[in-house]
Amino acid sequence: MKYSLTGAIALAFAFAMPMTAGAQEVSEADMKAALEKYDGSETLATVGDQKVTLADAAMIYTTLPPEVGRVPADQLMDGITDQLISETALFEKALEEGMDDSKEMKNRLAAIRRSALAEAYLTQQLEARVTEESLRKQYDEMTAGFEGEKEVNARHILVETEKEAQEIVKEIKDGADFAKLAAEKSTGPSGPNGGSLGWFAKDAMVAPFAEAAFTLKKGAVSAPVQTQFGWHVIKVEDTRTQSPPPFEAMEPQLRQQASQGVAQEIIAEVREGAKIEKSEEVPPAFLVRESSMFKD
Repeated sequence: MKYSLTGAIALAFAFAMPMTAGAQEVSEADMKAALEKYDGSETLATVGDQKVTLADAAMIYTTLPPEVGRVPADQLMDGITDQLISETALFEKALEEGMDDSKEMKNRLAAIRRSALAEAYLTQQLEARVTEESLRKQYDEMTAGFEGEKEVNARHILVETEKEAQEIVKEIKDGADFAKLAAEKSTGPSGPNGGSLGWFAKDAMVAPFAEAAFTLKKGAVSAPVQTQFGWHVIKVEDTRTQSPPPFEAMEPQLRQQASQGVAQEIIAEVREGAKIEKSEEVPPAFLVRESSMFKD
């Protein structure tokens, strides 16, 4: 059974973190001064001959879940440092027993190095190719032909009979305030709020109601409209056509989508430029499931 020290850190913080915890804001001036003074090589603790540095702690932080960002910085630093001390003490014991010379460890370290460097190169290339400029161009192309759905902001008064609805229409024509009548006479849940339904698209309402609401002009009041809920009198407060989401809201999604495609392009380019030869004779495929292939 494997035990993850990084997972233990996250779990420890999850149990220790108060519900009201919040990340402390650091001023731009304080951050600038700290970055000028410290470079990550500073020692937080020593375990035997091994140093636990600020760089070690900062790297561990990048592996923790986002919720940990709510933990106060002092508590976070203490917790990470304490876990690194435990990890380093275990590391020294492993060295004492010569575990770094084992077949398994050599294979694991080689795999970690290969994976980390491959990821670093791919990230570097993605940052160079998936730029804000390229994403804005993609956004402009995507939204150029955008046809927004029409929406209506309306109020309504719901009553049981057509006669009641007709009387309400007459009162409104005579100058009665629609919202006040809704509060007084509507049996619908929006009545206390002056009959306000807010903004809605056509498919959000039952067909007879929607047809009536979306044929009315701004400020107009409908004739009585019957639905399965009763009789409605509708007033359209305003209409609008949906605009595309702003670039800032779309950027994370656009970046993710673009990165997936560009990553495949980068991998294809690298593979094409590499000298690759697959062995004609390979061991039995079932051995890929055997841990003895990388262990002593």
